[in-house]
Amino acid sequence: MNINEARDLLWLAGGFYGLTFLVGFLKSFNTESHPLRETPLISVICGFIFHTRALYLRGMDVHGCPLGNTLERVQFILWSLILTYLILRILWKLNLLGTFCAGLSMCAGWLTLSITSADNPYWLANDYTRLFSDPWIELHASIAIFSYGIFSLLAVVCFMYVIQRQALLSRKSNKLGSFLPPINDLEHASYRLLSVGVFFLTLSMIVGGMHWSKQPEFVTTSKLVITIALWLGYILLFLLRMGNKLFGSRFAKSCIALFFIAILSLSFVNSKVGADTNNTLSPHPVPAEPIDD
Repeated sequence: MNINEARDLLWLAGGFYGLTFLVGFLKSFNTESHPLRETPLISVICGFIFHTRALYLRGMDVHGCPLGNTLERVQFILWSLILTYLILRILWKLNLLGTFCAGLSMCAGWLTLSITSADNPYWLANDYTRLFSDPWIELHASIAIFSYGIFSLLAVVCFMYVIQRQALLSRKSNKLGSFLPPINDLEHASYRLLSVGVFFLTLSMIVGGMHWSKQPEFVTTSKLVITIALWLGYILLFLLRMGNKLFGSRFAKSCIALFFIAILSLSFVNSKVGADTNNTLSPHPVPAEPIDD
């Protein structure tokens, strides 16, 4: 284990998230385990620290926000998920939210680490200089991926809502459902998270639109169509929920489905690279930029 190696730290962070997930469930099903009371929070904070350190080291390697390949994008989304959870934990005391977030971070994080092709070392190319040639592009990309972290937390809350609703409808004793937050709290939390996510997504679209209006040749048609479609999808969800036209389990399932579509779209998004005559763009073939949703 090398504390100066990003991948090693990501494995370690996933281990702490896994510990959070395991102890969180053990604590829920055994309320008398007082020594375990603060273990999940301490463990997820430790995982977040190692996660932050790993992304920092990778950022130093690529000379920018690490968003150049699938591993980096997924890890940045997971980092945003945990960061958002830690911030909102101060405001919302939702039982088992941290447990589910940690479980998702462990599974998705270790999965991408296990897939060799997900972490191609593009920064080792001889002609590589930096990942983003323009700070506005980097800002746009980082805000977009951060909004995906918020939407991942939204998907977790909606998943908890579906479980709690199913437990209430079955009218049977459900051990897990008894420890989940009240269904009204989950519904209110999901609406607030959607509002915050749409705000950051729209901000990212504005910044990305400013870049596209000046250099449209560097954005592929597929990238433009996919990102606008996803943005409109979340806008539509927000408007339908705000107007009480879509709510309950349909709203929750729609949020989960749209998030999975957004994640799958990562592999279909690419950017064009042209000649750099004015040194405004990096001269090397830039890896596929993250979604500019």
